[in-house]
Amino acid sequence: MPNSEAYGRGGSRWAPFPGAFLERATTLTLVLVLLSVAWMVASAFQPDWLRLVPLEVEVIVMLVLLSSALLLVSLVALWHTRT
Repeated sequence: MPNSEAYGRGGSRWAPFPGAFLERATTLTLVLVLLSVAWMVASAFQPDWLRLVPLEVEVIVMLVLLSSALLLVSLVALWHTRT
């Protein structure tokens, strides 16, 4: 019989901890940051290539993404030190 401490509170071995949603949101945000950086590099080499929004909007979106990524990574790190 396996060790009972390996199982979560609900009896499931793979029971998600409460911060799983926070980790998934952080992962999604970091992937979006990676894609937006790749987009900005590509658009720097090809300025006329698929310019969907004005440059000011791209800068604002990038600032929001980077700020939210920093906040979420900090929260996940804090969560892991508290548990």
